[in-house]
Amino acid sequence: MSLARYVAKRIAQAIPTLFGAMLVMFILVRILPGDPARLIAGPEALEQDVERIREQLGLNRPLYIQFIDYISSILRGDFGTSIKYRTPVIQEIMARLPYTLALAAAAEAIAVAIAIPLGILSALKPRSKVSYIVSIVSLIGASTPIFWIGLIFIYIFAVSLRILPSSGAESPKHIVLPAITLALLLMGNLTRITRASVMEALGSNHVLTAMSKGLGQRTILMRHVLRNAMIPIVTIMGIQIGALLGGAVITETVFAWPGIGSLLVDSLFYRDYPLAQGIILFIVIVFIAINIVIDVLYAYIDPRVREILWRGGRS
Repeated sequence: MSLARYVAKRIAQAIPTLFGAMLVMFILVRILPGDPARLIAGPEALEQDVERIREQLGLNRPLYIQFIDYISSILRGDFGTSIKYRTPVIQEIMARLPYTLALAAAAEAIAVAIAIPLGILSALKPRSKVSYIVSIVSLIGASTPIFWIGLIFIYIFAVSLRILPSSGAESPKHIVLPAITLALLLMGNLTRITRASVMEALGSNHVLTAMSKGLGQRTILMRHVLRNAMIPIVTIMGIQIGALLGGAVITETVFAWPGIGSLLVDSLFYRDYPLAQGIILFIVIVFIAINIVIDVLYAYIDPRVREILWRGGRS
């Protein structure tokens, strides 16, 4: 099976998942309390005016008709028009996406630069004080609520020390606190996965054989250990990147960062159905795309995985 055919097969397998996600998302958004027509018309508007807006938005039609219309629009590449902003949904997402991408990239870069070396160091010296400290800090980082970390950072660095801004995105300094906050959340899991993967690779037969032959620790680590330990690390990094695009909602809200996370909160608050659906659908598509990319990376990192895929194609 060629790479192109494998990717095409994975995309075909993802279509039912995408359809199911769209159905669940459509229902969940619709059952939220509140009426967008009432919000647009205002609290003192007459009932006939509210009904007129509801008819203009198509909200007075049966739900299954609305869903069929929504699917038809998506298939035509039309994500709809935002009720609040009166602009195409895709335009609003593209306007906010660079902020979320910048925040996600900064957080992931910080997490990778610190967590992977710490995980390797902890695995090489599993019973040392460093290993225990890394394990405790990782556990705290993974289990502490992110909004609490963000509020503590705002109090220390913005309110008390006044060296960093607490909200907005006017300058490069504004990304420091939200990026570090998100990175702390990522570092906990990434450090623990790296430590466990490296320790497992260190105990494998081919690594023990390499040690018995007298190869240097650096050579063993670079040639045999890290290569085999990379699959779970790549997996968790891919999941984190996908989660960052949609899961940065709390961080973006706490720091008033104008990404798609805070845009999603605004759309839900305003009952902007097309915009909320568009953002969630966009995040689902990104998740699916990242999973496919991770599967392809598996084949290049581990020849055994590549062999299974190729053999599976011939059978």
